[in-house]
Amino acid sequence: MSTLPASVQGSAHGSTAPEMRGHAWGPLRREWIKLLYQRRSYLIWAGMLAIPFLVSLAIKLAGSGPNANEGPAFLSRVLSNGMYVPLASLSALLPFLLPMAASMVASYMVAGEAELGTLRIILLRPVKRGSMILSKWVVAMLYLAVGFLLVLVGGVVFGGLFFGLHPMATLSGTTLSVAHGLGLTGLVFLYGLAAMSCMVSLALLFSVITDSSLTALIGAVIFYIVVQIVIAFSYFAWLRPWMFPNYFLEYVSFFRDPIYWTPILKGLASFAAWSFALTFIAYLLFRRKDVLS
Repeated sequence: MSTLPASVQGSAHGSTAPEMRGHAWGPLRREWIKLLYQRRSYLIWAGMLAIPFLVSLAIKLAGSGPNANEGPAFLSRVLSNGMYVPLASLSALLPFLLPMAASMVASYMVAGEAELGTLRIILLRPVKRGSMILSKWVVAMLYLAVGFLLVLVGGVVFGGLFFGLHPMATLSGTTLSVAHGLGLTGLVFLYGLAAMSCMVSLALLFSVITDSSLTALIGAVIFYIVVQIVIAFSYFAWLRPWMFPNYFLEYVSFFRDPIYWTPILKGLASFAAWSFALTFIAYLLFRRKDVLS
C-alpha cells in the first residue's frame, strides 16, 4: 500500500503540487496573461482607441470643407452627428489596420513561443495540442474584442464631445433613436469582430507552419492582400462569393430599413466556414508538428 498522502496520490503524474482549481480555464488564463505582459498588446489597444479621437478631431478641424465628405463610409455624416464616429472609425480600420492587428496577435501565438524556446517546455507537460490551439484562438479573439470595445466606447465618447449624440438617419432615409442607433452600432462591431476571426485563424495557421512570428505575420498579410487584389478583377468575379474579404463591408446593411439580412448572413457564414477550416488545418498540422525549439 502506498505511503504517500492522499493529496499527492491524487495528483497527476506524481506531482506534489495541489490540483489546480478551474483547470479547464488554465490554458486560457495562461495565454491571456502572456498577452498582457507584451508591450505590443497595449500599443495596439492605444492605437485603436486613438482612431475615434483622430477621426473626430480631423472632421472638426475640416468643418464643412471639401475633405469632410471624403474617406470611409459614414464619414460625411460625422459633422452633424457624433453617433457616426464609431462607424466611421470602424470603416477606416476594417480594410487593413484591423486585419494587421489580428495577424500580429495570432502570428505570435505559436511561432513566437517557438522563437523564445518556451513552446517545447510547454509541450513537455501532458497538454492536449487541440485545446492549446483552441485556447490561443479564443484569447486572440478576446484581445480583439477588447480593442473593438475601445473603438466603440471611444467613438461614442469623442463623438459626443465633438458633435453631440443625435438620432441617426438610416441609408433608407428613416430615423433611429439614439438607443436604437447604439444597438445597431453594437451589432456592426460584432460583425466586424466575426470578420476578424478569419484573419486570426489565417495567422494562427501560418504561426504553426513557421517558427518565426514575423514570417507568419507577413504570410497572413500577403495572403489577405493577394485575395483582395484578385477579387478586384472582373475576370475573377466568380471567386468573390467564396472569399471572406468580399463581405467585410457588408455591415452597412444593418443601417437599411428594414435590415438587409441576406448579405449579412452570407458574410457570417463565410467567416464561420473560413475560420473553422483554417483553425482545423492549423490543429492538424500542429498535432503532427515536431517541436524542436
